[in-house]
Amino acid sequence: MDTAQPVDPQGFTLSAWERELAELGAPRYRAEQVFSWLHARRATGYAAMTNLPRQLREQLARRLPWRAAAVAGTARSRDGAVKYLFRAEDGAAFEAVFLPAARGASLCVSVQAGCSFACAFCATGRSGFQRNLRAGEILQQVYTLAEAHGLSSYRVLLMGMGEPLANLDATVRALQILRHPRGQALAPRRLTVSTVGLRGRIARLAREVPGVELALSLHFTTQEQRQRYLPAARRFPLPDLFAELSRAESFTKVTLEYLLLAGVNDTAEDAAALAALAHGVVPRARKVEPPARLRSRFRALVTYHVNLIKLNPAAGSPFLPTPYAQAESFQNYLKTAGITATYRRSVGSDIAAACGMLAGQAASAAVGTGGVR
Repeated sequence: MDTAQPVDPQGFTLSAWERELAELGAPRYRAEQVFSWLHARRATGYAAMTNLPRQLREQLARRLPWRAAAVAGTARSRDGAVKYLFRAEDGAAFEAVFLPAARGASLCVSVQAGCSFACAFCATGRSGFQRNLRAGEILQQVYTLAEAHGLSSYRVLLMGMGEPLANLDATVRALQILRHPRGQALAPRRLTVSTVGLRGRIARLAREVPGVELALSLHFTTQEQRQRYLPAARRFPLPDLFAELSRAESFTKVTLEYLLLAGVNDTAEDAAALAALAHGVVPRARKVEPPARLRSRFRALVTYHVNLIKLNPAAGSPFLPTPYAQAESFQNYLKTAGITATYRRSVGSDIAAACGMLAGQAASAAVGTGGVR
C-alpha cells in the first residue's frame, strides 16, 4: 500500500481489496465480502461487516482508516429536492442533491470541492477550488443519498461541483464501481457525466466506461463566445471538440447542454448554429435558415439531443434568463430542424441547489442542520 497518498478504502476496486487482504493473510473470498458490504449493502464502517472475523475488522481499521466526510447539513426545497452539504476531515466542502422524479430519482453528485474552471455564469466556479474528490468521496455521496431516501434504483448525475474530466481517474473508478455486479450494479445508461470538454479525455471516458451518457456543456455556438465565458474552451476549439465527440462512439446518449442567456446566446442565428452542431456539423458561417431546410440537409447525419436550460441567477451574476416565450420559439426551431430538444426547468433553486448554483462552503450558511424526513 502506498501510504504517501490519502487512504481511500471506500474507493478501492475489488482487485485492490484482494491485494490488501492477501497482505493480511486473509483468504481471497474475504475481499468479495468487504467489497459487497461497501458497495452492495452501502456499509458505513468496518464494524458493520459482521461476517468478517473481529480480528480482521480491527486490522482493517488500523491499516485502512475510515475517513468518510460528515454530512454537515441538509436543506429541502419546496419542489422536493434535498441538498446535502458534506465536509471532509481536511475542511473540504462539497454538495450533492437528491432530485425526485415521477419515473425514478436522480442523485446529482460532485467530483471536486469547488471548481477551477471559472465559467462566467456558474456560482461553483466563483467559489474557488479546494481539491479533487477521491473515488470513495464521490461514492459516499451516492450511497448517503440513496440510503436517506430508501432507493434501490436511481440515476447518478456527475453534474454537481467540479469538472469530472479534470478528475478523471477518480471519476472512472467511481463509475466502474457503481457498475460492478457485486456493487450497485447500475446500468451504464443510468450514469451521466457532465463536462465542458477536455482534449483527449472524452475519448478516454468512452473507452474506459463504455455505455454511460455524456452531457456536453456547450452553451454557446461560436468559439469566440465559448472561450469568453468558458475559459477552458480556449484549449479545445469547437472543430476539435466535435471531431473527438464523433469518434467516441460508445456513449449510450450524448446531450448538448445549452443554458439560455437573455441577449447573449438566444438569437435566431444561435438556434440555426445549434441545430447544425446537434447534427455534428460545426458551421463555418452564421446565418438564419428555414429549419426544414436544415432538417433535409442533415437528415443522414447523427443527431445529439439538446437540453435547453433555464438560468438560475446566482448572487452577483450579470446574466438573466431568456423569457419563456422566446425559449419556446428557440426550442420549436430545433425540433423543426430535426433535433430532439427539451427545455429543463431546474429544481431546487430556492435552496441554491439547481444547476450552476452549488457553492460548497459559500452555501453552508444557508443549509440547515438535521436529518431528512
